[in-house]
Amino acid sequence: MFLNSLLESSFLKDVTNYFANFDGTTNICRTVFLYVSIALAVALIVCKLAISKDKQATVNKVALFVAIGYAAVTIITFAVCAFVDDKMVAITFFPLLVFAICCIVGGLLIAVKPVKEVKIAVFAVIGAALIAVFVCTIVNYVTGDAADKNGVSKEDVSDVGLYITATVLIVGMALLAFFSDRSKKPFDSRTISLAAVCIALSFALSYVRFFKMPMGGSITFASTLPLMLFSYMCGSKKGALAGVIYGMMQAVQDTYILHPAQFLLDYPVAFAGIGLAGCIKGFGLFKSNPRAQFALGATIAGMLRFISHLFSGVFAFGSFGAWYAADYGIEALTNPWVYSLLYQTMYVIPDLIIVLVVGAILFSSHNFVKQLERYTKVKTRANATVGTASEEVETVNDKVSEEGGNAAAETAATDANDAGTKD
Repeated sequence: MFLNSLLESSFLKDVTNYFANFDGTTNICRTVFLYVSIALAVALIVCKLAISKDKQATVNKVALFVAIGYAAVTIITFAVCAFVDDKMVAITFFPLLVFAICCIVGGLLIAVKPVKEVKIAVFAVIGAALIAVFVCTIVNYVTGDAADKNGVSKEDVSDVGLYITATVLIVGMALLAFFSDRSKKPFDSRTISLAAVCIALSFALSYVRFFKMPMGGSITFASTLPLMLFSYMCGSKKGALAGVIYGMMQAVQDTYILHPAQFLLDYPVAFAGIGLAGCIKGFGLFKSNPRAQFALGATIAGMLRFISHLFSGVFAFGSFGAWYAADYGIEALTNPWVYSLLYQTMYVIPDLIIVLVVGAILFSSHNFVKQLERYTKVKTRANATVGTASEEVETVNDKVSEEGGNAAAETAATDANDAGTKD
């Protein structure tokens, strides 16, 4: 009954189709980048199949540079579009933009020159930008501007519900990341470079949208896949951190900010969940089946994102359900849980299905899986070498100390004998 009412209503017709949308600067760029992305993907597949194995290393290098360049061009293009279309809320958009720039520049500095002082300076600047984001978000909510611009009132927002669900999800995700990733591998320059590439690719792909929901949220061309692959290779803890940074950049792209806790749920927390896609591999399950490891991990990550958006929709934007109920004649939408459940299902689940399908295709390639395992083994071997070297240094120091102590004892005994002889 409910499904029939939905299908017969005009609700689905209000979802924008991005296959051929030339209405405005942003939509024109989005349509063009969609087909450029498809063309590049087809070109890569053709090159991988047609070019001989001895030249595949060159193909991989060219593909990497093309991907980074394409991601950079996409990010710059759509940042300009945000200003041209004038859709941003200044008090929240500009601090988020500064944070994104700090993360990108800081990541490059650490990757190029990993000096201790540089790392401290980078993290200090990023931390200051992050604090500025939350201060501006709180000010925007307290003044009432956020509610006015989002078309709701403070009475419609459940502060308690938002704070409790945000806290529970943060704690739960932190525990999952910790227990599924017990490694103490450092965030070295190579990992930072890989994280930067994966975040950039995810951010670029997030602009290649098939559909965009009226109040935020889109079905994209597997935009979260690079982040999930990073988590699969580097572990859940690093993946969650990359997800937080990506979530903040998503807030730059589509700034729907009403409440500080809602901001957490819809952006950093939701995409930190995406960064937990490596949890199944971290627990050591299905070791002989990488495809199953990734699929189950990606499903858990997608559902964590779904739950985070669901609570945000219930406790922050639940009043919108009454609007849609009146417009489309679907009485059930007056219930904020039904409204949020339906709304999130319409884009998060299809987005996850696309990622699972593309991921299954990639993991069906023996060469692709081999490359992932090769990267992981290289990191493990490098860290093991560092650990062995440290142990050897400690052993040498212990021997030197022992020999030094023995020499000192012998010297003292000799002096004592000489003194006794003189006496």
